[in-house]
Amino acid sequence: MWKQFFLLFAFFLTACTHDSLPMPIQANIGEEFTLTPGHSVTIPESDLTITLLSVPTDGRCPLEIECAESGPVTVVVTAQFDSSTTQEFVFQTFTDDSGNVPEIDFQGMQTSIEVGDVVIRMSKVLPFPKMSAAEIKPAEYLVSFLLTK
Repeated sequence: MWKQFFLLFAFFLTACTHDSLPMPIQANIGEEFTLTPGHSVTIPESDLTITLLSVPTDGRCPLEIECAESGPVTVVVTAQFDSSTTQEFVFQTFTDDSGNVPEIDFQGMQTSIEVGDVVIRMSKVLPFPKMSAAEIKPAEYLVSFLLTK
């Protein structure tokens, strides 16, 4: 009886543990991909893994509020190239009302990084604030990136 109970308990414990770990997605050079905080993408052809850590600040002016100025959004990722040490990178930029990142860099802002032979460019940050940036929960952010060589 105890053996059956233990096996059933171990099964449920294993099932819960497996579901709580996010599985990395895969992307290729030239493809756009979207991550949520805590999720990763692997790029097999470059032996690169990118993880979105967080969106620690969002100073964009909400759609339904008039602002004297709009601030940038900050995105933190880690990149591990060729099974080496993990490096942390900070992207910071403005977006339009649809969350699109302009293809130009603003002074003091960073919209792309180079890791090995791959350029990672942030292309979109959603959702765009409506009433206040504080209404967006950290896990609700969707950040899109484009990979190039």
